Amino acid sequence: MSKVRASHLLIKNCNSRNPVSRRTNQSTEGYSEEDAMKELMEYKAKINRENFAQLAAERSDCGSCKQGGDLGEFGPGEMMKAFEDATRALQVGEISGPVKTDSGLHLILRTG
Repeated sequence: MSKVRASHLLIKNCNSRNPVSRRTNQSTEGYSEEDAMKELMEYKAKINRENFAQLAAERSDCGSCKQGGDLGEFGPGEMMKAFEDATRALQVGEISGPVKTDSGLHLILRTG
């Protein structure tokens, strides 16, 4: 299987395996998964290819926020299975619905 490229917006919550935002260095242990999903859906309603990097930079809890959510290229097995499967199911330029992993809740933009 070939490599793909994606950007994402991650919202961590109390169930995240490492509940600390890489953007703010604040704990997310007090943020419920339900509240995280509600916020993610608010972003889903306004996010598009043109503003994805800006919104990821402003809100994502992943260290990739510094690159507008860009994770670069990755091959089979390099990401959590749910994340990789969701990315591969997208067409280039398409944005996913909510994807839950051990890290938290994601919106994914397939870029390559």
